[in-house]
Amino acid sequence: MDYQYDVVNYDKNIPATIMYLNLSSETRKTELQWHREPELVYVIEGTSECIRNGESKMVEEGDFILINSEDVHLVRPVSGTGCRLLCVNFSFEYIRMFCKSIDSVFFDVNGDSEVHRQIADILKEIAATGSDGDYVSLLQISHINRIYYLLLSQCMCFRRSGGTVSATKRDFSYAKTAIAYINENYKREIPLNEISSVVNLSPSYFSKYFKNVTQVSFSKYLANLRLENAINDMIHHNSTVSTAAMENGFANVKAFITQCKKVYNCTPAQFKKRLSGRA
Repeated sequence: MDYQYDVVNYDKNIPATIMYLNLSSETRKTELQWHREPELVYVIEGTSECIRNGESKMVEEGDFILINSEDVHLVRPVSGTGCRLLCVNFSFEYIRMFCKSIDSVFFDVNGDSEVHRQIADILKEIAATGSDGDYVSLLQISHINRIYYLLLSQCMCFRRSGGTVSATKRDFSYAKTAIAYINENYKREIPLNEISSVVNLSPSYFSKYFKNVTQVSFSKYLANLRLENAINDMIHHNSTVSTAAMENGFANVKAFITQCKKVYNCTPAQFKKRLSGRA
């Protein structure tokens, strides 16, 4: 599973990207991502854990969370459950037709409870509309434009100089650099002093900083990334346990099995059978 900067592609006929996701905590993610486009994540069913800029929030069914441009975030079901999500990624170029300064803007949807409710209601309508039908895009465009109107007229704020939202917002620039480096090199050993030197921080400071902004230690973060990729190789490429371990950075098979037991309470082979419905 990649820790990466996402590039969002748009349907030229719709001023946003609309996605429906069914997630299960059976494959509980540790993936962090960020992208230029703001995003609305609406919970159609279940409860979602949303980690945004190092802060965790539970989003209940019928509610949503807004992720601003470049926010480091993760969305997953609560452990032991599943959830259905509607994700709406904004189009900066479309909004720019109405707001030339969009690159200097962020949105605050929590300052007005009535506006928050209105946006939630529109997202509910989008979810109910679905994506099938010859003319469904007409409804989607209508709903998206209503959201854009509320955001631009009621929720728009300007970033301070230097691109920061506020003086208290955490600096994620080091974390983004570190995450990108980990993603490129997780298949080999990455010592703490190596990753800390990549971002020009001391090892001790980097350890505290990384855990503060990602809510997990560097070593655990790296181990979970290796685990997810190793499990993925077993499921989708039919790799053996030993091959999956060796090709994804584990020191040995025992380390792979130990990490899988720690996260999923079973061995990799047992987890693969569980997901395949053969357990």
